[in-house]
Amino acid sequence: MDQEREPFRPPYMSFQTFWRFVEELRSKPLPPQIDRSLMRSKSGTDQANLNSTLDAFGLVGPSGEVRAELKALVHGDEPGRRRVLAEMIRHHYPVPIAVSEQNGTNQQLQEAFRDAYGMTAADTRRKATTFFLHACREAEIELSPYFPSTRAGSGAPGASKPRKPPRRRATTSSGTEANGQTAQGTGPVPAGDAYSVTLASGGTVGVTVSVNLFELSTDDRNFVIELIDKLKGYGPAKPAAGVPS
Repeated sequence: MDQEREPFRPPYMSFQTFWRFVEELRSKPLPPQIDRSLMRSKSGTDQANLNSTLDAFGLVGPSGEVRAELKALVHGDEPGRRRVLAEMIRHHYPVPIAVSEQNGTNQQLQEAFRDAYGMTAADTRRKATTFFLHACREAEIELSPYFPSTRAGSGAPGASKPRKPPRRRATTSSGTEANGQTAQGTGPVPAGDAYSVTLASGGTVGVTVSVNLFELSTDDRNFVIELIDKLKGYGPAKPAAGVPS
């Protein structure tokens, strides 16, 4: 790692988005530089975050030129890639790693990010620690049992906090509430928001989506779309009960 670089600034994007981009680079020969033309499928925010994260970890040079660490992270076998990632984490996060090795608490972890990296904004610090936790678990670094748990493959900030399901209002078959107004004040529930598949071993699995994709964060939107794609990609499907085909 280059010791002459500016002080490390912990990434606070979704680790899943970062790791998925690294996986995408494995599908083709690695170019000599990383630029936004390789990220056209990403949002502008994700592109900026990916560039800053690659730079922060020293995976690319000042002009985006690919460095040896990125080559090892992309081209190595699975054990080798985990070793490279683990080395990156231990190099850039020595204070949080030390807290973990002492079986520190989540509060101590937050304080480590605040004191070691000057991350005084609570929301930014929370996102940065979430990236760190997911990166450690991808690299199979053992963490303090008092650190927050994370959902596998999530990488979303604050993923360790379960979300309360939205409160449902009683509606009639026409999609209106008992007082005659439309549910949630948004009109009848649109068809196609429910989907189910029949499992090869018997039984069905279904999902109901009642969200506005335009109001979701990038991480939540990616999670919902990936979940839908997995369901639709599993054999013949059938509409959920009460939803027109």
